[in-house]
Amino acid sequence: MDKKILILVLVGIIVLVAGVSYFLFVPQTNSSSERINILFLGADARSSQDQGYTDSINILSIDKKTKEVSLLSIPRDTRVQITGRGVDKINSAYAYGDINTTIDTVENFLNVRIDYYVLVDFTDFKELVDSLGGITMNVEPHISVVRPELHGKTGVSKLTGEEALIYVRFRQDSESEGGRMKRHREAITAIINEALNPSNILQAPTVLNQLRENVKTDIPPLETTVIETLITGFDIENAQTGVVTGEYTHINGINYMIPDMNQTEKVVIKLGLRK
Repeated sequence: MDKKILILVLVGIIVLVAGVSYFLFVPQTNSSSERINILFLGADARSSQDQGYTDSINILSIDKKTKEVSLLSIPRDTRVQITGRGVDKINSAYAYGDINTTIDTVENFLNVRIDYYVLVDFTDFKELVDSLGGITMNVEPHISVVRPELHGKTGVSKLTGEEALIYVRFRQDSESEGGRMKRHREAITAIINEALNPSNILQAPTVLNQLRENVKTDIPPLETTVIETLITGFDIENAQTGVVTGEYTHINGINYMIPDMNQTEKVVIKLGLRK
């Protein structure tokens, strides 16, 4: 396959897994800022009439000159002030408003600028994994025991789209949200590895068509040469990562994560989201 097509497929796959993890999209921008901040959202639509909640919320920040990448993950239960609604979980901003409501809420919560967004539905994650013939992940035994939908798979196993989605979304253990986000990152690695498998190269048209139909973004079109430069320009493994942390509590019967704003401020500064 032509190298440019392979790169497009690879970048498209990374964008589709917006749940979560390391992404390689840097658009052209006229901003005078040193960095580009992209809000990646994974929505969980309940029906065609319900746009759903954004259960995966991440900010990817990229240094324009050095191409260094940092990623901040925001737990979906984080209790914040939602634009036009009041105090609620941050993942409900999209359900009660729209993408602009979500962007405003994130910007006000962290006092950072969001330049662009990428939004996909978790359904697309399943379709993508299935289009690749499944992905290989190291399934933790304690998750397999309590999730019969994994069909008893443990250790290094090939997962279908449905199985992979169930596995990466699991958070009912001591690691909670942290474990879930870790599995998101592992899934991205697994998808990339599967996509680069020679036997899957022929699936490129299917993946690209899926991207055109299902990804919502305001990122302007990119030249293939720019994407190629980015892919070879930085080390994913060395990307700086951070998570908004706090205390979990129940308020009126609802589970929230009350963010530690002092710690959150330190993480925002460390990751350079305001440069």
